Amino acid sequence: MKESSPLIKGFLIFLVLAIGLAVSTAPKPIPVDYREVSFKTSSDSRIYFHNVRSYYYDIDRLSKRPMEIYRLKRIGEERASESLNFDIIRAAAIDEAFIFARVGTAYEQCDSLTVKFEKYPEAEDLTLINSERNFQIAAKVYTSILESRPVYLCCGSDTLKQLYVDKASQLDAEIALEDYFRLTLKN
Repeated sequence: MKESSPLIKGFLIFLVLAIGLAVSTAPKPIPVDYREVSFKTSSDSRIYFHNVRSYYYDIDRLSKRPMEIYRLKRIGEERASESLNFDIIRAAAIDEAFIFARVGTAYEQCDSLTVKFEKYPEAEDLTLINSERNFQIAAKVYTSILESRPVYLCCGSDTLKQLYVDKASQLDAEIALEDYFRLTLKN
């Protein structure tokens, strides 16, 4: 047993160094430019999403084919109802992926919802938005989360809530947005 002790120590030192190297050289998420709208995916990013990341999502089976809507499984109903959530929409036939900003049920009664950002001067309207606007909102939210800047949900001129203040909702948004921007080759 004493002979294997140096081997075990050497292996443990190697393991610690390997983990330290992997953590220190891991790519850091980078902010996404909201002005460079693109929905194209590559075969590599689609394969990675399908084989690795899609298991963290529920697929909406009622979505119209050939599109699939992915909703993060870890979001509970309470957190989902009080936040701005993001769904990934894959259109396999055209090799594109879209993001959809979905407001929680607690705020459905407001007809003039906007998202305001500390970093960006213009607020984003959440009514009647198209795929480009959803992309811009997602990019601004993702960048704000990465830079620890506040994001506010407003109804008209009234601020309803600061979004993503608790770690769970912040992590929910960060996971979905990072997966989406990796899928569309933005991150």
